[in-house]
Amino acid sequence: MALSESTPLVPSTTSSSTEEVLDFAKASTKTLTLLLGSIQVFVLVFFLFGTTYSPEDYSPSEYQVFRDIMVMLLLGFGYLMTFLKKYGLGAVGLTMMLTVIAILLNVPVELFCRFLFGEKEDTSFPLPLKVPTFVDGEFSAATLLISYGAVIGRASPVQLVVMAICQSFFYAFNKVVIVLGFLGAEDVGGSMTIHMFGAYFGLAVSKALGPPKVSSSSNAEPSQVSDVFALIGTTLLWVYWPSFVGATETGVSLNENVCVIHTVMALLGSTIASFYLSQKLGHGKLDPVHIANSTLAGGVAVGSSARLAMTPGGAFLLGMAAGVVSVYGYKYSTPKLEEKFGIYDTCGVGNLHGWPSVLGGLLSIVFVAMNSDAEFLNHEALTQCVAQFLAVLSTVAIAASTGYVTGKVMMKTVGEAPDEYDDSLWWEGEYFEAEEKKEKV
Repeated sequence: MALSESTPLVPSTTSSSTEEVLDFAKASTKTLTLLLGSIQVFVLVFFLFGTTYSPEDYSPSEYQVFRDIMVMLLLGFGYLMTFLKKYGLGAVGLTMMLTVIAILLNVPVELFCRFLFGEKEDTSFPLPLKVPTFVDGEFSAATLLISYGAVIGRASPVQLVVMAICQSFFYAFNKVVIVLGFLGAEDVGGSMTIHMFGAYFGLAVSKALGPPKVSSSSNAEPSQVSDVFALIGTTLLWVYWPSFVGATETGVSLNENVCVIHTVMALLGSTIASFYLSQKLGHGKLDPVHIANSTLAGGVAVGSSARLAMTPGGAFLLGMAAGVVSVYGYKYSTPKLEEKFGIYDTCGVGNLHGWPSVLGGLLSIVFVAMNSDAEFLNHEALTQCVAQFLAVLSTVAIAASTGYVTGKVMMKTVGEAPDEYDDSLWWEGEYFEAEEKKEKV
């Protein structure tokens, strides 16, 4: 993930004074302490009195999936966002904080949504914990980290915790009650419920937060080292993405095999298409932004149709299309969003997760029509196609509306940060003092 090639920043004040920074950090500390403390008390009470052990046999394969996805979340997403040269600690460290919060909150929140929808499965109380319970939490965390990518460096830790709390409810409602519940849509790999929701929720939050500061624009630039670390995150995500898409099909040999094959083929397609188009648009030179992000677009797009029969060649073609859409998005869409709509997408999540997920969601209508006899579909062919289309529309609408409201709530917490894209405001280290002295000299 990375900033667009041309980021028009609006005029703002010059760098903040040391006193202003210290006052803001002190005010943030009180609020952050209250929020994190409240979350700990809530989840402690829930896990003490609301959970028990699952009577089902332990499956090593389920834990392997859990482990693979944790690598994606903590290392893949974390390092992918280290392209900001002065925000590496925030990229990796706050990714861990948000991941843990999302997993913890998702267990009670998703249980509540299942009760709300009247679903009979997994609604017993106390809730029997099993590994797939935490995998569902990882899906919620992935959605949150996608949204984080849109505002990374601009939202304070306090605001991020507020976003995590709000999004955990909205994500679970959209997934359990609307997309998979009321509509009964097919979305085994989360193109709609995870990538689409996370992207447009994050973009709406970014719109509510307003434009970044000119005084902080130099901090948002990547360096060669930070781009290398971002590419390390890309490779980790690439390797483990098939486990993510096939997570809910673990143990179902045929479906799991199809999910993995389709995901690998889609990733291969988006990777080769991204390299081809990036060097073509760059007149022989590759753009690190495209290679770090668009190469993964196939994994995003294939999610809704991963267990449907589309042939390996069809999955490869879908991945190629997703890669092309993503690269063109970074080249043309991001600058237009900033200029025309005032939406500033730090990591370009709209291009990696937004457009490819819309493409995958819409094409799932075609694949559903081709697989009308699939036993795992919830409706007959025509009804299922309509459900897929409505799932795309409702997910974008719910994500954008709830994201904008969440962004406005975030703005009411501790106000606007005096500096952006800078670890030194939130992290302690002697190297920050040395760097500050060096800049003064």
